[in-house]
Amino acid sequence: MSKTVVISLVLLLLMANVSVAQAPEDRGRFAAEQWIVLVDDGQYGESWKEAAKTFQDSISGPEWEKKAAADRERLGAKLTRKLKDVKAMNGVKGLPAGQYVQVKYQTSFATRKLTSETVTAVLESDGTWRVAAYSIN
Repeated sequence: MSKTVVISLVLLLLMANVSVAQAPEDRGRFAAEQWIVLVDDGQYGESWKEAAKTFQDSISGPEWEKKAAADRERLGAKLTRKLKDVKAMNGVKGLPAGQYVQVKYQTSFATRKLTSETVTAVLESDGTWRVAAYSIN
């Protein structure tokens, strides 16, 4: 095999991996997973700072910290979290038009054994995926 053919094959493989890694579902899920760790660790202020502008516009930092702390105190420690679904969407009810990825988990907390969490990430104008919404049902 010639050197040119090998280089071409390597470049094709690298381009294929980049395309897969940059799929909206992957990038949105990664943003959701990074963000939810902040919440799990009680870093509510940091989670607000890392959230999307739409999230920040919907609740102030101090209000979010108070709400998240109260919710987590009521639920207790996170015991398990299992990914249930990742879905790319062109819009989400109640949020501005945009490119979203909704990530759903089945989560168990100390005081609530079967809970559904939804973390919705949005692609912001700077090309960064950030969390736009979070709910526990």
